[in-house]
Amino acid sequence: MIQSDKLNIDEKTLLETIDRISLQLDQFEYKMQSNLQVLILVGDTGSGKSTIFNFLCGAKFKYVITDDEEYLDLADKSDQYSEMNSGMKSVTKEPKYFYNETFNHLLIDFPGFHDTSGEISQLIIQMIFYKFITKSNVKIAYVLFHPQTNFISRGIALQQFIKTVFKEKNLEISKLALILNHYNENMKEEKLIINVQKQLKEVETVKHEWISVIRRINSPEKLNEIFSEENREKLWFELITVNEISFQPQFLPYSDRISTYITEKSDLILSLICQQMDYNLSLKNKEMNDEQFILLQSLIGSIQHILSTTPEQTEDWFNKFINVSLELSQTFHFENDIHEKSQNFLKIFNFFSFFSEFINGYSTFEKHCIQVQQKCTYFLESLQKKIELQRVNEEKLREKQSRIKAEQQFNTESQIRIQKEQMYAQEYENRIRYEQQLKMEQQLRTVLEQDKKGMEQQYKDYCEKSLQIQNNLQNLIQTEKVQKQQVELDLKRQLQDLQNKLNEMEQRRKEWLEHRANHPPHHGPHGPGHHGPPGHHGWFKK
Repeated sequence: MIQSDKLNIDEKTLLETIDRISLQLDQFEYKMQSNLQVLILVGDTGSGKSTIFNFLCGAKFKYVITDDEEYLDLADKSDQYSEMNSGMKSVTKEPKYFYNETFNHLLIDFPGFHDTSGEISQLIIQMIFYKFITKSNVKIAYVLFHPQTNFISRGIALQQFIKTVFKEKNLEISKLALILNHYNENMKEEKLIINVQKQLKEVETVKHEWISVIRRINSPEKLNEIFSEENREKLWFELITVNEISFQPQFLPYSDRISTYITEKSDLILSLICQQMDYNLSLKNKEMNDEQFILLQSLIGSIQHILSTTPEQTEDWFNKFINVSLELSQTFHFENDIHEKSQNFLKIFNFFSFFSEFINGYSTFEKHCIQVQQKCTYFLESLQKKIELQRVNEEKLREKQSRIKAEQQFNTESQIRIQKEQMYAQEYENRIRYEQQLKMEQQLRTVLEQDKKGMEQQYKDYCEKSLQIQNNLQNLIQTEKVQKQQVELDLKRQLQDLQNKLNEMEQRRKEWLEHRANHPPHHGPHGPGHHGPPGHHGWFKK
């Protein structure tokens, strides 16, 4: 495992800072595509630089009075403004941007130099500044805390900035704009500027032209007077007249920690790669199959090709080497935690490579790469010989196995040939038996066909007789039906005749009874009511 704490650097924090700063640089390069001019505000922590940036951005201020202190603050908070702090701790950790459309200037509030945020933070701040002023011509305005007529401590902060950024006077310092902030004396602005120019001449050899003055604000009335719209526009006009600077850095301060990190981390990563490949591949090469052998030889060839070349970009060489080692570990399933750690290293390595000439660790890294070439070349050559020897032994073993396999195959083929001959004989007998069976089936089929024809004729005759019987039966049924209907009709007619006679007899009986009622009987010689012999009454008929 790679232990970053042994490298005496907070790698995680450094990576997070690089991510943030990379976004800032991308944002700066994007804005530079609009062909605008760049004005950078720089200055020591506590110089009032962020307050001046907010003033130039158009911010409104308020004067705050408490029991403990009086201070200036933003009237309206906004993300576009820089945070303000009256103390000596830097609040601005990353550049802030403001685009002035009227003057086509991009104003940048830059983090404070020489604050207490640590060497790495100062190194990052210095690198961002260098990248800004080397990617394009820029204007620089230095904000100096200047409450008195003379420079505090003989302007040590300004001198330190000049020595840090413009080593060996590779640039005329007079091209900087100087903003004297917090001036609190009664001397007029013109005289103060002349006085400051005289003091600067002790450091410079030419007259400093661009000097602006911002008075101290110690009351609400002073706030409205000094931070007026007129003074805002006046300060803008003074700053945009500053000459642009074409700059190339001569050294990078606070670079020892990064140099140590690159030296130690690169040596650690490269050594571990060699150790892991040597140990794991020496164990694995006896367990590999043919496919893995071919792949391993291909990967070894890739590594040897990488090691034998000297690319223009050392980080490209390193990245290829890391990728091949990762492919080896994935192919042959051994532990490899180098890839992620090396990616972190490469991210830091590439970020600082812009100023590699000022960081000794980059030249040391190249030496480590050469040492790795030597170590890995010896190991890979030895491994290649082992693989070739093992391949020869395996080839002999395969030939022996092939010979045994051929003999076994010959015996197997002989047995198969005998089995085939037996099978052919059996098939011949089966064929004869089949033909006999087929002949018998044909004879049986002929007999069945004849029986079928006789049965079909019988069935046909039976069907004809059955049809004739059905017809006769239907005729008989029809005849009987007709006769039955006739008999029913005769019976109905006879029944009707009888009914008619009964009705007629009933009618006559009624008439007789009615007649008798109307003509009582006379007593004759035969007694009362006797009119002669029965059956001779006039109402009865035979």
